[in-house]
Amino acid sequence: MRDIQIVCQKCHRVFVIDQSEQEFSSYYQNSLPKYCPICRREYARKKEIERKKQKDLEWQQKKKEDIQVYHENLKLLQEKFDIIPLKDAAPSPHDRVLYVIGNGFDLMHGVHSSYYDFGKILGKRSNIRFILDHYLQADDLWADFEGALAKIDVESMSQPAILDGFLDSMDAYDEDAQMADFYAAADMAAAPATELSSELRHRFRNWVCSLQVHSEDRPLKEIIRNGKYLDFNYTEFIETLYGVKSSDVCYIHGCRKKKKYRPKEKLILGHQPGASDAQYDFNDHWDGIDLSENHAQMIYDAQQIALQEISEADEQLTKHSDRIIAAHKNFFEGLSDINKVIVIGHSLYPVDWEYFHEILYQNNAADRINWYFSCFSNGDLERIQKFVSHFSIRKENVHIFRTDLISVSTYSENSRNAKSSEPIGKSAEEGHAVTETNSTNEKIIGESLNGSWKVCTCGKELVLKDEKDSVVLTRVFSSGMNGAVFADDQTCFLVMRGIYKGVFLLRQNNGKWIYTGELEGIPHQGVITKRLHRILIDKEMVTFVYQNRVRIYNLTNGLLIFNKAVRQASKHQYDGKDLTASFQRIYKGNFY
Repeated sequence: MRDIQIVCQKCHRVFVIDQSEQEFSSYYQNSLPKYCPICRREYARKKEIERKKQKDLEWQQKKKEDIQVYHENLKLLQEKFDIIPLKDAAPSPHDRVLYVIGNGFDLMHGVHSSYYDFGKILGKRSNIRFILDHYLQADDLWADFEGALAKIDVESMSQPAILDGFLDSMDAYDEDAQMADFYAAADMAAAPATELSSELRHRFRNWVCSLQVHSEDRPLKEIIRNGKYLDFNYTEFIETLYGVKSSDVCYIHGCRKKKKYRPKEKLILGHQPGASDAQYDFNDHWDGIDLSENHAQMIYDAQQIALQEISEADEQLTKHSDRIIAAHKNFFEGLSDINKVIVIGHSLYPVDWEYFHEILYQNNAADRINWYFSCFSNGDLERIQKFVSHFSIRKENVHIFRTDLISVSTYSENSRNAKSSEPIGKSAEEGHAVTETNSTNEKIIGESLNGSWKVCTCGKELVLKDEKDSVVLTRVFSSGMNGAVFADDQTCFLVMRGIYKGVFLLRQNNGKWIYTGELEGIPHQGVITKRLHRILIDKEMVTFVYQNRVRIYNLTNGLLIFNKAVRQASKHQYDGKDLTASFQRIYKGNFY
């Protein structure tokens, strides 16, 4: 199978459908595209803008409806629970109070601490954002982010076809393949999970350390008193804004604040144990996979390794409340005489219920505790009712105060009056996705020895120019080209790395440059692999010498004319001009 050149029906550029893309289209029975990747991307961009506009309109309408339902439900709940003004939640001097602080506390002080804010700083094209968008099966990723972490798409990482593809791309099926190639394929399959586990925590801490207060107002000064504080936030704002002593606060999931002579606290983020179990229950599909020789066994073994790595990564994003409670045993044991619990800005999702179980377990008169819940939206009302029902709290002990009525004045992040002075720790900018450079900026990826010709890339478009900077040939590919090697003024090799890796050929014929095409591929064997030792050009042939194999291609048409296993092939002598070093520069050293 050779690559195909198609003229885009919109911009009339010539674009290339390489061998791997054709195989992909054939496998999924898709027709070949009529538009080039550049036009397809522009079309997708415009559709995304339209989609976002529509989504925003729907969100505004839903918000309006939710507010109406919220007010209606508040009226209904007045007959069931005690709906009180904020000031009535203030404890008396005789009360022994536990404050439960959630993210709503930070939000009402102008802190941009919602998970939606976290999503914004990840960048649209960062690797971590791609994983979150494509491998978490959640309707609204940021509404319950920790719960969404349990919805990781294990099946899409570990289906036999996925493992087969990675084994193929790593040349693990080759007769001279090494075990490292096999394990690398399994690692690549599990990479979305393993990278999510490691990079998410790093990026999350950087973001948390950047959070600042953006308001001078202290809307809760009427109800914040002496007491115990169970703080689910990672920030220390309960201390800095209201003067609460650090000795009275238990940061149950860790705090960003660095304590003198002590290491940084781990910031705990994750889902409930067992919440992701259903993700591992799926059926394998083997249709369309080459199961000759030992391929089936290799795929199965690689799948088991990948599943193990995914499971271990999933464990890193599991919040084991029992262990956390044990680590804060003294704090919970000190709640035995609490008679009033004031919950401020906590969502009351089940992932945190175990902590409330422990509060009640340690209390001497749990059934007589008065509960005060802040409420901002209809979702809060629903979760409060579920919480009250789950813990069998008496109606007369339930009091609800509205925080949606709280209004604070905020200022921008650039204001000189910003509190909390500098962000703690490293800047949130560290690790951000690098904004994609302007696609109009050209990058030179190869030049001829005499400077007469140069190959440039402009996004996915490849351009060949002469010494006068005039364009003599253009082609559009599905991926950007990584490098170009001029063997002489008549022959140029183009190298593409990544999933759609391949070697492509430009030749000059009668003074005119022609795109000859991709060097003919072989199933399960790439052209440039880890075992490639030398590349030599001699007249109308190019020779690729591997550890135990030799391939020769015809430069006139890019067809494979010789492919044979040769024992210790790399130690033999071959004719021709050695281009190995020029190709290796594209890989910054050894191949892969």
